[in-house]
Amino acid sequence: MKIVTFLFLIFSFSKSMAQTISRVPDSVRKKIDQFNGVNQLVQMSPTKTLLSEDDLIKEKLILLALSNSQVKAVDATIIIAETARSKANSSLLSSVSIGANLNEFALGNSSTASLYPKYNLGVSIPLDILAKSKAEKKTADQNIIISKYQKQQVEAFLKSRVLVQYEIYKEKKELLQFQKRSMEDDIAAYEKAQKDFKDEVITLEELNKIYKISIGERGLLISKEKDLSIAIIQLEEIIGVPLKTIFEK
Repeated sequence: MKIVTFLFLIFSFSKSMAQTISRVPDSVRKKIDQFNGVNQLVQMSPTKTLLSEDDLIKEKLILLALSNSQVKAVDATIIIAETARSKANSSLLSSVSIGANLNEFALGNSSTASLYPKYNLGVSIPLDILAKSKAEKKTADQNIIISKYQKQQVEAFLKSRVLVQYEIYKEKKELLQFQKRSMEDDIAAYEKAQKDFKDEVITLEELNKIYKISIGERGLLISKEKDLSIAIIQLEEIIGVPLKTIFEK
């Protein structure tokens, strides 16, 4: 009886709460629903892995480097090894020889024929044919493994080399840009010093000092330009195409 009474009270309370909520104004109920997350759509934007421009350039450089003549040479050795393996598969048949000998006197029914039978057939099989064939196959298999391993090594080396050389290129390019900015400041400083000298603000010694600094900075600029040119040449040597084609859209 107590359980029935308890359930009846819970039912009555739930019903009264539902009626109370139904009497809540729409504006208030709307806020309540928003707070509880009712009728809300959660939009999940797909995660996209976007490569930076620098990463795309690296991918282009790697692809070009992997089309290098060194990789093509290793591919040729793989083809040669696979051809040798196919040849080794058929070496068993090529080692077997079949011979025939015809008795022309017996075939011509000559009265002097005393040799029988009329023909002889023979098969020649080397005793070491199985061992020789097995050794050739094993050698060919090992040559294929070696060639494929060499290709992996060459590809890894070229990939590492092109990435390192690309970082060197970026460093030399940035250092050159810094030097150009420094050179511009030195030129401006020297031009101002010339004006100050004419206005007798500074002495000739001070002017010469600023001029020597400007000359030294020009020498550094030439050196930075040379370093960048060498970095470009070395990178182009690996990829096999002019570097400017990589940056073309």
